[in-house]
Amino acid sequence: MLAYAAAFVWVGGAIPRGTTVAGVDIGGMDDDEAVQHLNEALGDRADAVSVELDGPDGSVRVYPAERLGLSFDAAATVAAAPRRDAAPQALVAQIGGQVVEPDVTVDQARLDRVVRSLARRVDDPVRQPRIEYDGLSPVVVEPRSGNELDRENAAVVIRDSYLMTDAPIQLSVEPVVPEVSSEEVSAFAETEAGEAVSDDLTLTIGGTDIRVRPRQIAAVLSYRARDGAMQPVVDVRLLRELLAAPLGRVGSPAVDATFTVASGSPKVVKSQTGRGVDDATLRAGVVEALGSPTRQARLGLERLEPDLTTAEARQLGVREVVSTFTQAFPYAAYRVTNIGVAARKINGTLLEPGETFSMNGVVGERTPENGFVEGFVIQDGRLVEDYGGAVSTITTAMWHTAFYAGMTRLEQRAHSYWISRYTAGLEATVSWGTLDLKYRNDTPYGVYITSSVTDTSVTTTMWSTKYWDIDAVFGPRTNPRSPGTFYDDSNACVAQVGVAGFDITVVRVWKQDGEVQRREPLRTSYDAADNVICAPDPADQKDPKKPNTSDKPSKPNDKPGSGSGGGNNN
Repeated sequence: MLAYAAAFVWVGGAIPRGTTVAGVDIGGMDDDEAVQHLNEALGDRADAVSVELDGPDGSVRVYPAERLGLSFDAAATVAAAPRRDAAPQALVAQIGGQVVEPDVTVDQARLDRVVRSLARRVDDPVRQPRIEYDGLSPVVVEPRSGNELDRENAAVVIRDSYLMTDAPIQLSVEPVVPEVSSEEVSAFAETEAGEAVSDDLTLTIGGTDIRVRPRQIAAVLSYRARDGAMQPVVDVRLLRELLAAPLGRVGSPAVDATFTVASGSPKVVKSQTGRGVDDATLRAGVVEALGSPTRQARLGLERLEPDLTTAEARQLGVREVVSTFTQAFPYAAYRVTNIGVAARKINGTLLEPGETFSMNGVVGERTPENGFVEGFVIQDGRLVEDYGGAVSTITTAMWHTAFYAGMTRLEQRAHSYWISRYTAGLEATVSWGTLDLKYRNDTPYGVYITSSVTDTSVTTTMWSTKYWDIDAVFGPRTNPRSPGTFYDDSNACVAQVGVAGFDITVVRVWKQDGEVQRREPLRTSYDAADNVICAPDPADQKDPKKPNTSDKPSKPNDKPGSGSGGGNNN
């Protein structure tokens, strides 16, 4: 009884003696004292966490705990600490002291982001071996060991070590070994990879034999390390291109639903199912034939479903004009040709919700093979001749239409200098490989695009269900810039009338049910376009001491190498 009484007194009526939190003794204190003591003792640890990476540089980084998504609540920790328990067994246990876990809140998303950032600093990805073909010869890409941070375990270590130590938290980087060794992949290349392209393969589809020649096999086949062995990988998309003719004679393709405009309103053109082999079956057939002694595989015809069915098309809400624009242009044969080619490629484009339109992606490279002819484009502020001139006329019409249809702007740039037939601040240009017009359909409806061209204008229209009411507020023209004058007597000179430069901001105002939802400022800065006179500089003629430079243009005027190159298709 005396021992019980002594224990009862020893433990105390406040927080039991010997109680610790992360190594800090708070025994015998009341709640307020304990909270203050914990904040003072663990403050530095709670505010910042140092992490040491066992990587190449062995560096230590210190992070604010808030950035790591870690926070310590001293008051909640103290409130959770068990108090004196009169039960004899519990009282005896408390004599030896008790450890209370700190109350820590973890924002897992933040912690994971920091761990990913740490991993990017130290990860040296393993390179798994692969085999490609150079002609009919297998080429081995050798494996290489790597290192990587165990991200999931690193997050656990940081979380569990928080507040427990003043020392940096150690995160180890573990070695990663390739699944297949260099010796194994070399042996595979000399045997199975070589045999794979030693003869034809035969795919029997619906009773028709289709031969795949060795060079076609080599073009679509590669090997990757997976599950401890070299596994075949077949590029089915390229295989379909190479076998387009024989595959086209087997079965019938599925046809997606689309739209047509009749009597001023869009109508659904029904989808059609087809019969043939899908990608998975075709891929499996090639792999089967590679492993067969006869190098043959038999594939049955299957029902092919369209990507967009009639029912799905009807649910897209393509029912009315939501935006249309006609852009005029001066007649020129090259303009009519190039704008017409682009218009035909664009006409009938369907953007489902969430899909992105790319002008370059739809129209393609401006080359003779794609139907384009030479015309004038803008390069370095000067007019030069190149394929695809005038494509920016339909690009401007497309952007104007997309602007008022409420499409989300992803990539759009105006011409380097203002062309007076275009609406200042609300026009666009493109250049193959360097500059595109891209926008995304973020409405819940499909958008069907039509386009048509005359000898002096192009019209683009978007059909959908009205979702946004769009207004445009045009600001004043500011920061005027005057054109200069350049003389050029080179054969490549194109005369040009100067145009003043200026800045302008057009604000797109997005409304729904009459309420403004957001404003989007679009700022455009037009350079001044110089007067270009195709003649010798009079100043050079007056000063006989000046060197003769008449064989060189006054400004750079190199033509782009191909397509629309670095020029804007004006």
